[in-house]
Amino acid sequence: MKKDWKFWHWDHVGVCLTTALIAAVIGLVSVNLSMFNPVEQAFENFHMTDVYYEMSRGDDIELNDDIVLVDMTELIDRGEIAQLIQQINACKPKVLSVDLLFPKEGDDVLANAMLVSAIDEAEEPVVLSSKLIGYDEEQNTFSELLASFFAPLGDYTFAYGNVKQDHEGGIIREYTLSQNLNDKPMYSLAYHTACVYMGEQPHEQEINDRLIVYGDTDFPIINCKDVKRLSNMLKDKIVLLGTVSNEEDAHFTPLGKMPGMKIQAYSMLSYIQNRNIKDMPVWLSILIAFVLLYFSSWINYWIPRLWPKVDSYLISAYYFLLAALLVWLSFLSFMHLQYNVDLLYPLAGIALIETARPIYEDSVRLIYNKWHWRIFKNSIYLEDD
Repeated sequence: MKKDWKFWHWDHVGVCLTTALIAAVIGLVSVNLSMFNPVEQAFENFHMTDVYYEMSRGDDIELNDDIVLVDMTELIDRGEIAQLIQQINACKPKVLSVDLLFPKEGDDVLANAMLVSAIDEAEEPVVLSSKLIGYDEEQNTFSELLASFFAPLGDYTFAYGNVKQDHEGGIIREYTLSQNLNDKPMYSLAYHTACVYMGEQPHEQEINDRLIVYGDTDFPIINCKDVKRLSNMLKDKIVLLGTVSNEEDAHFTPLGKMPGMKIQAYSMLSYIQNRNIKDMPVWLSILIAFVLLYFSSWINYWIPRLWPKVDSYLISAYYFLLAALLVWLSFLSFMHLQYNVDLLYPLAGIALIETARPIYEDSVRLIYNKWHWRIFKNSIYLEDD
């Protein structure tokens, strides 16, 4: 039979559908059989944004100029913490965000008074951390706010420091702007602090869950003992006070384990830089996957026929270059267009198509030779018979 290029052919659609069927079977097996739970978890934990963050972090990481972290891990006495807050206030930051919680009053009355006085005397805005507890999933609201002991003593600005995790010990990729506290909005520490810094009034927004952009930026960290000496670094900045080396407040991120205070800083910066990343809808990702699979089916039908001696090398090189191109274009889209391309379906299809194509080819020949179905009479995979 005479061979031609036959780009538009239903056989290529058949290969695409066979690939989708294999992917669906793998998905069902991984969900329903416990022995494949690691496979399911691997897919759930896979995010292309993790790859983008690694790609964006070169050898020369710039320190951010908006946010400064002050580490007070070594301080335990509340009186010493109060003195540190006074020193920070003297540096004239634009806003002080305290990522510390003092739930119990304690026995040191003088230290407690010093702490309250240091916060009261601050000339610049102070945003204090708290914790939302008592979540009602049906009502989507929290019932209680765990705040510092001095909350009833004055008009303080509290914001919740809860981090957003899919499960206990999961990777933190997102932060929230607000949550419901007894059906009233309560704002996150990152969002509220960023709003104060930018001169905005925090309010509920349509897109509440935001992606934390762990880019090629890090933050200057000042030891509590060096605040006076480095006072110029704190002026007109967001000063985030908390602990850097406290293992209890460390969480997993796409860049490895990170102190909670630094995660708060990245969340603040993501909002300040208006990094409202839009996610590609699933249907568009599936459409892109289908187009790529169709083209790949056509390409890899002809490669063995045109270059039979080196076809395996050419096919491997094609898939490698295709995957690299997809990742690179998606990285540029993420970094410059703030659009997150969902590559799960395209990359999964690319990985499975060379398994699906021989299965489809053998199925066509088996069905036609045994039952002579006319629908397969003009199949391109029968040309060599």
